Amino acid sequence: MYITVEPAGLMMHTVKLVFDPSDPAPEDQQVRDYLSEHELEPRYHWFAEIDGLEGRECEIMQFGGCYLGRNLQNIGLIQRRIVEEELLTAEIDRHIADGRLTAFADATETQRQGAVAALIEEFRVEESFAQSEDGELRAMLDAEVLQQSALRALAATEAA
Repeated sequence: MYITVEPAGLMMHTVKLVFDPSDPAPEDQQVRDYLSEHELEPRYHWFAEIDGLEGRECEIMQFGGCYLGRNLQNIGLIQRRIVEEELLTAEIDRHIADGRLTAFADATETQRQGAVAALIEEFRVEESFAQSEDGELRAMLDAEVLQQSALRALAATEAA
């Protein structure tokens, strides 16, 4: 899912939530659930091909910006949370693949999954992220700090 915000007249804006049913994003269902729980109904709802995704029919929900209000921030936070989790998981996996995260060497898959989940929660702080040269958000974790945190997380999963 991605969000577009466009001008819609004097001091107003239109918000479109675009879902690609052929390639659902991890946050799609959470956003749909949020809309439903908060009884937010789109002004317009249709399916169409969009620029950049030719040959794929996307679902588009259009809302008035004032109607969504602060809910737009919450939807953005849902999306950011999923992106952060994906980035942190990829960064942790990169450290494992590079051999810098030896704490996982003898861990079972269940222990590894539990420890990675704990690490994601621990490192889900602003300091763990930076913008890359091309303006993309990326996770940046110090190998030594990650190793120590992984040891603690594995110990906690073994004790549980």
